[in-house]
Amino acid sequence: MGRAAAAIGLLAVLAGAGAAPLRADPLLSRPETVDGRVLIFPDHRSANVYYYVPAGLALVRTFGKPQFFFYKYVYVKADAPGGPQTVAGGVLTLAVEFADETEALRKAKGASFEFRPVPVEELTCVLSYTRLEGEGGAAEREELAKKELLWTRKSFTLPLGGDSAGYLWKIFEDAKATGLSVECSFAFKGYELDDEGKLKDGERSARLSFAVPVSMAADPALFQVVNLAGKVSFNYRRLSVICFDFVNGTAGKTVKLAVEVEILTAKKQRDFRTVAFMAGSEPQVDLAFDIPEARGGTYRYRLTRIFADGRSERGEWTAGGEMFLDLSTYDIVDKD
Repeated sequence: MGRAAAAIGLLAVLAGAGAAPLRADPLLSRPETVDGRVLIFPDHRSANVYYYVPAGLALVRTFGKPQFFFYKYVYVKADAPGGPQTVAGGVLTLAVEFADETEALRKAKGASFEFRPVPVEELTCVLSYTRLEGEGGAAEREELAKKELLWTRKSFTLPLGGDSAGYLWKIFEDAKATGLSVECSFAFKGYELDDEGKLKDGERSARLSFAVPVSMAADPALFQVVNLAGKVSFNYRRLSVICFDFVNGTAGKTVKLAVEVEILTAKKQRDFRTVAFMAGSEPQVDLAFDIPEARGGTYRYRLTRIFADGRSERGEWTAGGEMFLDLSTYDIVDKD
């Protein structure tokens, strides 16, 4: 993720003040602005330690390439390959990092101090597009997707509905992506002084945004159209099963999600495949049944959730049929 992201590290939840010893955390009651742009807070007990609020956010680049991928899923009828496409959805993956302000702070306050980023645990990312209406028209901001995620991952995925995926693809295709931006709002915890001068829990918030510096002309390999219908052989079932819950931290108390997919074969027998998602697993699995399916058949699927306390919960069988089975839990704001 680069030096800036690596500096942030994995952060624990703030421990409450009281009988337990106080942790090293920023004293939020004593802010200071350095160089007119970087907000810092002293440590509540170490005189040589400061915490800074990152003043910038950027897209991670590896070997000169932005860590950005956009997949658009479409259906194209087999009997009309040159016909219109039906956009089924999309997946946008980004890797972001905070700006490292250490060097600037050392120059301003001296090398004898230690500077750390404020402890960010979660943030909310909003992908939006700003366009101008006509000549000299007012700017209009449209929200395409919104996601809450754990900052420790720093790389996140925004699943898009059909409308949003098609709209965003058109933005890049028309070379208008200069209006595409990512805005991240986040909170960080520390301590404050009460009226009696005693420490109490405190919290502050901040917001950063940046324009996405990616174009379809300059980076064509970052964009891919996946024809789901093209994955299907005659009378053989093919489908992609997707779950981003463990990637985006939206699985809650579920530690494993298993899905059984069952088809009716041409001989009127049942055939099934099982897929499991968990922390560290790939968010997409392509399934292929090597036994011919009954003509005009559909599939059905059943979910089993396994929780952190060892409990399991099996759902009912649900009818399916699409080539793109998305089991993710997310709140997407689609363009109407």
